[in-house]
Amino acid sequence: MDDATPLQIGELARAAGVSVRTLHHYDAIGLLVPAQRSHSGRRLYDAAGVQRLYRIVALRRLGLALPEIAALLDGEPDFAAAIRRHLDQVEHELRLRRQLRAALRRMLDRLAAGGEPTLDEVIHAIEVTRMSEQYYTPEQVRQLGARRNQLGEAGMAQAQRDWAQLIAAVRRQRALGTDPGDPRMLELAGRWRALIAQFTGGDEGIRRSLATMYREEGPRAASRGVVDPALMSYVGEALAKLPT
Repeated sequence: MDDATPLQIGELARAAGVSVRTLHHYDAIGLLVPAQRSHSGRRLYDAAGVQRLYRIVALRRLGLALPEIAALLDGEPDFAAAIRRHLDQVEHELRLRRQLRAALRRMLDRLAAGGEPTLDEVIHAIEVTRMSEQYYTPEQVRQLGARRNQLGEAGMAQAQRDWAQLIAAVRRQRALGTDPGDPRMLELAGRWRALIAQFTGGDEGIRRSLATMYREEGPRAASRGVVDPALMSYVGEALAKLPT
């Protein structure tokens, strides 16, 4: 781009792969204000605006909300820092892709040998795929891997059994019409919280990432069909009644 030649909004939208409507919205909220306007009122963007849009797009891919992006950009105008952060994310994605490739190859090898992939291998492939969708940071991925290693195959299998039993128990109470504040449900909610803590290792950042995944994907998709929205809402009411 010639720094002396500003881009019209349509040109910038096409180059960045965003809609003109999106750029209008960014302008309206002050996130990306054009450098100037043409005589006909068209928005025009200079090199600084293009660089800022790059940072916005990169940060959106990391899952940040627009107010968070605005606060971050206003506090850190360093373009090199934005590129480094984006590079870190790309390298994180490549690591996850390599993990997924290795997991898929192991599963294919077992099938080629006449066997079946283990439950742990299938779940691992699912988890890596999910992580590739940007719900967890590279550090959180490392922590979750450490938790997996700490639990081992036997511990992971037990955790799966614990979840299956707990979800079945919650489903029974809901079918019976048990109030979420009933002691029976509060006991189950306590177990639910404990299993989440086991998965997250008590890390608040991982817990928030998990919550984001459930909020954005929906309970059914996030739990791979195990928990439906109605059951999640029921559990949520009971969890809200637990002492903090």
